[in-house]
Amino acid sequence: MFVRSALRSLLRGTTRGAPLAALLVVLVGCGGSTSTTRRPAARPETALRTPDRGPKAPAGPPLLPAHVVAQLDDEEVAPYFTRRGDEALLFWAAGGKWWSRRLAADGAPLAPTLDIGPAVGEVPVASLRPTASGYIAVWIEDQGGSRAIRTLTLDPAGKPTGAPVLVLQSADEIAWVDVLVSAQSTTVIWEIPRDEGSDVLTASLASGKASAPIVVAREILAWQAAASDKGAAVGIVRRAGPKPAAPDADPIPKLGQVALLELNAAGKPGAPVIISSEASAQIDLEVVFLDGKYLLAWSDERDLDATVFVAVVEPGGRIAVPPRRATAPAGEQALVSLIAPGYVPGAAGAPAGASGKRALLAWEDLIRAPREARLIHLASIGSDGVIGKDQAGLMMSASGPPDLTLDGDGFAALTLAPASGPAGTVPEGDAELPIWPTYVRFGPDLSVRAGEPVRAAPFTATGGIPYLVRGLSCARGQCTALASAASTEPASPAPAAKGDAKGATAGRSGTSSAKPSAAPAAPPAGDAASAPLAVVSLPVREGPWRAPALRETGDQIPRATAVRALYDGDHVSEVTAANLGGGRALAAWITYHLDGASTEPRGARGARGADTKDQGATLAVRTVRPDALGKLTVLSQKASSLGGVALASAPGDNPDSVLAWVAREKGEPQVYVTRLDANGEKVTQKKVTSAQRRKGQGGATSEATDVAIAHDGQDGWIVAWIDTRDGNAEVYAARLDKNLQKSGPDQRITSAPGDAAEVQIQVRGKEAWLVWSDARQDSDTADIWMARLDAKTLKKAAPETRLFTSPEHSRSPSLAPSGAGMLAAWIEEPAGEGATGAGSARIVQLDERGMMQGAPAPLGPQGTTAASVALTCDTACRAVLTISENDVLSLRGLELTPEGRPGEAKLLGVLTGNSAQDVSPIFAGPGALFFSDDAISGSGRVRWMSVAWKR
Repeated sequence: MFVRSALRSLLRGTTRGAPLAALLVVLVGCGGSTSTTRRPAARPETALRTPDRGPKAPAGPPLLPAHVVAQLDDEEVAPYFTRRGDEALLFWAAGGKWWSRRLAADGAPLAPTLDIGPAVGEVPVASLRPTASGYIAVWIEDQGGSRAIRTLTLDPAGKPTGAPVLVLQSADEIAWVDVLVSAQSTTVIWEIPRDEGSDVLTASLASGKASAPIVVAREILAWQAAASDKGAAVGIVRRAGPKPAAPDADPIPKLGQVALLELNAAGKPGAPVIISSEASAQIDLEVVFLDGKYLLAWSDERDLDATVFVAVVEPGGRIAVPPRRATAPAGEQALVSLIAPGYVPGAAGAPAGASGKRALLAWEDLIRAPREARLIHLASIGSDGVIGKDQAGLMMSASGPPDLTLDGDGFAALTLAPASGPAGTVPEGDAELPIWPTYVRFGPDLSVRAGEPVRAAPFTATGGIPYLVRGLSCARGQCTALASAASTEPASPAPAAKGDAKGATAGRSGTSSAKPSAAPAAPPAGDAASAPLAVVSLPVREGPWRAPALRETGDQIPRATAVRALYDGDHVSEVTAANLGGGRALAAWITYHLDGASTEPRGARGARGADTKDQGATLAVRTVRPDALGKLTVLSQKASSLGGVALASAPGDNPDSVLAWVAREKGEPQVYVTRLDANGEKVTQKKVTSAQRRKGQGGATSEATDVAIAHDGQDGWIVAWIDTRDGNAEVYAARLDKNLQKSGPDQRITSAPGDAAEVQIQVRGKEAWLVWSDARQDSDTADIWMARLDAKTLKKAAPETRLFTSPEHSRSPSLAPSGAGMLAAWIEEPAGEGATGAGSARIVQLDERGMMQGAPAPLGPQGTTAASVALTCDTACRAVLTISENDVLSLRGLELTPEGRPGEAKLLGVLTGNSAQDVSPIFAGPGALFFSDDAISGSGRVRWMSVAWKR
């Protein structure tokens, strides 16, 4: 795998229809110790380059040990490197020839460069694998209109044992090739892309000959193969049904079924074992052979959010572990990699067939990832499909993924990350850390043992930082990577082979070097451009650098313990929720809809016959409980987005809930309430308002907006909303009995020259408390006002009061019962022409008379913009803020001290939608938070986050 600086384009190809995870990890340019191959379609190189504008590395600390082992035609040429016991072999094409070189475990040359033979045409893909008797190489030759696959066996010194074997000559494009080596067979496997998928074929090698090609699978979406002690297996993602008949349909679906096909010694596949019959798997499938079983991992969308799934299959086809989540639900996830020890039959210094008992699973939780970089989660995983309790996080640049491998009983990573270390790393006046290739060594428990930038003497022209790093590999406690500089012209001639061999012998005391009959100079020569290639050692050593990794302890409080998606579809305007007790909750939401638009909402099949002036937003509900999600129920497709949505539940074990919302009836908005049972099913529905909606001066119909509702503490309900029936926007309220019948006329609560907005309601004892944003004194700004009403008569218990006078615009109030009074919070943001600056949140405790207990306190981290706030109180009061910072939206949670002082706001999650979205977070009990968030795909999502407030 490459780790390359950002001087050039990251991806040199694209994967049609590939989701995020499909672009994350691609094995290119090194044989490696793993025997897996990669997914089909145009496999883009995963390459991270050191930025050309970045600062040079400081003079110290010491550079890493390195050995220059070859000269490449240019830095884009892929060398192939693999380990075998205590040695390694480098294989590459340069100057129209193939070359090999025998190396020690630390990359020191053990022998001179060997001329293997001509490299015909362009070589887009090759692979090098260890065998019991040496090595085998396979490559694709692109000769204009014709393509060929050839293999070549090499002895332990890297010398050919015969002539190259022609496996295939074809006019078809060949996208990928690899070789699977087992104790019983050697099988070449390759991919031919088609218009509607990819074909996978194999050919077995025996006695220096290749068998006729065998078709393993046709027109599949993705594949990966792994060698085992008895043969090999190919995991595939295939379409679940017939090809689409519509001419404008995508011929290659983005999701499919997962199946496994075992190959016999001749490369012939058995019957497919269907592992996941649902058409929900993304095309990032990984397969490894681990402890005598096949372990599979992929990203799965069966539960709306993509989630990493795993399954285990025994040789012979028995599914030992059916598909299941690898981790707790965490919003949208992306599988990064699954790494296991490669099967090497009879490798020198290693037990035959050793494949280890633990693999490394790497994934990304997109909702928990910091945007200044990306955080990859790492955990060991066994052949039972269970991840270990120890986990680590690895930072990587947003421009590319890390390279991962096993390191004895630990693990190693190569990533592109901010370099944080000694003084002088960042030039004066530059606030950003340089982005450099960096390695990390992890212990068996994923504790960080070492980590620092890859800096070596062969790259002194660029301060020790190579242009490109790839091919991470570890064995016997030694880890190395291949590093190259940008090509130069002309290249310096390589040292003579004799001196080269002596240097190799001297570098390894008591070790003799093989001496071939001819010792050609290392290519290329003359005036050709060249790029030096070095093997850099990555030791465990102390130093001043801070590794871009951390041990994840999971003890932060508060923290998100799970994130689930409840809905996917149109963008969401507002979310509300109610606590049903016993860990259950009911969520409701309303989508965005531009009133007057005739576009049919998603999912509104058969609704075209309705009067277009009554078409509106979708109103839906769904129950949740810790172990499952309830049925999603659409209540209306004539709702008003401006009207909002509010939900309240009655006390009791199986309480009914009442939903307040606004619908258009003959073009006029009216407030409605809907009674729902404990399963979210509609019981009854009533219209609250019947106001004659006159048109104002601009010709617009008066509106009912911003509904709110609360249970009155007896057997009825109180509804509040904003209404413009009398000209400007005023607060109205109505009381409903247990049958949802109004017990009196609509009550106008405010009478002021300015507009009111965003009313909220809570009931405390015999009083209903209302808070809202009111611009009665300045049309450009509003303040937060409050009124206390008699819960039976809705008459004011005291005059309405302004909570806080501010020159800023105060909006989005939130209210929660606390002690004998209430806790109130809201958002303040700069107002007026040319206003700049960040919005902030404020919070204040109110006593039983609604009087503030002290000045409102700022809430949340300084230097950020607060967009919304949610409150909840039980034994303690807590808040969740929506924070916008550097065009990134996140959720931060905090707890108030017993004295009412806000604690530190801790990150709960980084949202995947844009920073301008209104996510309207709301609590349904202290541990359940509901909010909206656009998905990576751009669709609207409603999410449920479980929050832990105690360890």
